[in-house]
Amino acid sequence: MQVSLDEVKNLLDELFSSRGVENYEIITLHFLEAELRGHSSHGLQRVIPLIKGIDLGTINRKLEFSVEKRSNTTLLIDAKHSIGILLWSKLIEEEKFDTVKVIAVRNASHIGFLGFYTTRLNRKGLVSLMFGNAEAGIVKPGSGKPILSTAPISVGIPPNYVLDMSLASTARGKILEAKRKGEKLNKGIAVNEEGKETEDPDEALKGGILPIGGFKGFLLALTVDLLTSFLTGSAIGEEVTGVLHTERPPNKGEVLIVINPSWFEQNSYALVNVKKFMEEFPGEHGEVLMKERTEKGSIEIDDGLWISLKNLKMRG
Repeated sequence: MQVSLDEVKNLLDELFSSRGVENYEIITLHFLEAELRGHSSHGLQRVIPLIKGIDLGTINRKLEFSVEKRSNTTLLIDAKHSIGILLWSKLIEEEKFDTVKVIAVRNASHIGFLGFYTTRLNRKGLVSLMFGNAEAGIVKPGSGKPILSTAPISVGIPPNYVLDMSLASTARGKILEAKRKGEKLNKGIAVNEEGKETEDPDEALKGGILPIGGFKGFLLALTVDLLTSFLTGSAIGEEVTGVLHTERPPNKGEVLIVINPSWFEQNSYALVNVKKFMEEFPGEHGEVLMKERTEKGSIEIDDGLWISLKNLKMRG
């Protein structure tokens, strides 16, 4: 069904404001932008576990965090189970990025799609690399037990290159979406509990997701998970909670590396040269989609998801 952007925005605003969530407009903007850019796996369906965590008290409705360590170029934060979208939006807007800075955060709720942050840093003329971990979703090839996160990663190179992907063959949100819509999965992206490939989203949710590139992709995902946990002090692998299953507090982590290119060569010719054989850079398609859908004034939302969102309204 087609739902107007105003109607979606008003519903999200109501869901968060009625629960006393501060600066909820930023959260609404994030989820709307995810849908507009075609990132439905990190869009409106992610509102449901976030609201659940807020209602259960496992996710703080107020932004509370502590700075554990700080230097001129580094920052380590304990988010204290605050809403990750609020915290990271604040950090990229308020921190100074004069040279190179590394920010590590642990214990924030799901922060949405990483390209939201690297795109905004791009607009400031800054190079960025962001990655993190989450609840286990990736299996070791040949196994049916998820032991690593989907290892999301985003890279921004000014002015218009924004890579936003994971090291899993598909996003877990895409599997949830397929289940909700009664659709089959593509072949070769997920396995059941026995480690056999499956197109059934229910079986995939009981099993896990294959990494991109086979065992080499698995090792890359392992490296992202290890680096995240090592720098942030977050949980890792099967110990991570509070992302989709928000009945327990979040204990994952993210790392952002920002480089001010004014201290380096700024070889923009590299981008021009590569664009000769690329129809579009990563991130550009999302920009086109967002413009088209914004002009249209509505987005496609499946009936089941829309009903579930409306059922989250506060009663009494």
